[in-house]
Amino acid sequence: MLQKTLIVVLTIISTSMFSQVGINTTTPSPASVLDINSSADGTNYGGFMIPRVTLIQRNAIPVTAADDGLMVFLQEGNTRCVQIYNGIDLQWENVYCMPVNQLPVANNVSFSGSLVQGEILTANFVYSDAEGDLPGSHIFAWYRADDALGTNQTLLQTGTSSTFELTATELNYYISVEITPVAQTGASPGIPVLSSYQGPVNAPSAGGVFISEIADPDNNASARFIELYNGSSNPIDVSNWQILIYFNNNNTPGGTYTFPFGTVISGNSTYIIAQDNTEFTNVYGIAPDVALAIFNSNGDDNFELRDNTGTLIDVYGVPGNDQTGTCGEFEDGRALRITTIIQGNSVWDESEWIVRADSTVGGCTDHANFPQNAPSDFSAGLHPN
Repeated sequence: MLQKTLIVVLTIISTSMFSQVGINTTTPSPASVLDINSSADGTNYGGFMIPRVTLIQRNAIPVTAADDGLMVFLQEGNTRCVQIYNGIDLQWENVYCMPVNQLPVANNVSFSGSLVQGEILTANFVYSDAEGDLPGSHIFAWYRADDALGTNQTLLQTGTSSTFELTATELNYYISVEITPVAQTGASPGIPVLSSYQGPVNAPSAGGVFISEIADPDNNASARFIELYNGSSNPIDVSNWQILIYFNNNNTPGGTYTFPFGTVISGNSTYIIAQDNTEFTNVYGIAPDVALAIFNSNGDDNFELRDNTGTLIDVYGVPGNDQTGTCGEFEDGRALRITTIIQGNSVWDESEWIVRADSTVGGCTDHANFPQNAPSDFSAGLHPN
C-alpha cells in the first residue's frame, strides 16, 4: 500500500514539473510554458496585448536587475514603442517604435511680381514631405502691412489661389504671403509659413523694360555687351524673362539668357549682359550684371526680349535676316535707343535707334559710318545718354 501511494505522488509531481499552460488551446506546444492561440473557435480572433503605459507609469514600475526582459508598450505623445527592460544596464531599451507621419513643410516661401498697382503677384515655395506624400491644394493667405516689420498686418485674401492682383487699396503698403502646405495623404496640413514683407506698392508708371544699347567696339571685341533699361519709375520683376540672340540670317536663336528668379530691374535703371566679365569690368570700370560668352555679336545679328510667358516685349532687327548692309548693322560700332523711347516695341523700327558702324547705309533715320571705340564712345550702365 505504501509503495502504491508513493508511485501516485511521484507521478503527480512529475506531471506538475513538465506541464504547459494553454489559452484558447487544449494542446499547448510541449516546448512552451505558455501557448496562446489567436482563436478558440476558428472564427473570432485576437492578439496578444502587452501592458500599455505612459512614461510616468513606466517609470513607476519597480524594476530591478532580476526583471531583465520585462516588456511594455510605451505610449507618450507621438512616441509608440515596444520596450524591454535591460537588467544589465538597468534601463529600458526600444525594441521597435512605430513610425510617425510627419507634416508637410513649406520651404523658401516668397513671391514674385512687380509691386505696382494692377500687377499680379505669384507665391513661390518648395514643398517637401518626409514620407513622400504628394502635395494637395495648398492654402495661400495674402497680407498687407504698414512696413517691412509687418506692423498692422491685415488679411487681404485667403484660399487655394497662389496669385494676388494688387489694387489701389494696397498702394504704399507692404505685402507678404503665408503658405500652409497640404498633403494628399498622411498627416496634414503643415505649419503655415509667412514670407518677408516687401514694398511699398507703387502707383503704375508709364514705361517698361527694353533693349537700350548694343555694343561691338571697334578696338576691343571682348568688350561687347547688350544693355537693358527700365523706362518706368517702378521696379519691374523680370524673373524668367529671356534675351535671345539670332546670329546672321538664322531664324532660330543661337543663344538664350533666362533671367534668374527674383531678378528685379529698378525704375530708371539698367541691366547689362557682357560677353566677357573681366574685360568688361576692366574697360568700363563697372561690373556687368551677368557675363555670357554666347552674347558675342559682331554687328549683324538680331535680338529679342520676351517676358516669362514668352510674349515678345522688344526686338532689334528681324530674326532670319542678316543685318549686314541694313539700317540695323552696327559692326565695329554701337546701336543706341533714342531718348524718347521708354518701353519696348515688338516690331522692329530702325527710327528708334542711333546706329554707328564701319559701313555706310542709305535710307536710314540715323545711321553713320563712324566706328566706335571703348570705353570713350560708350556709356554702359547709363541711359538715356
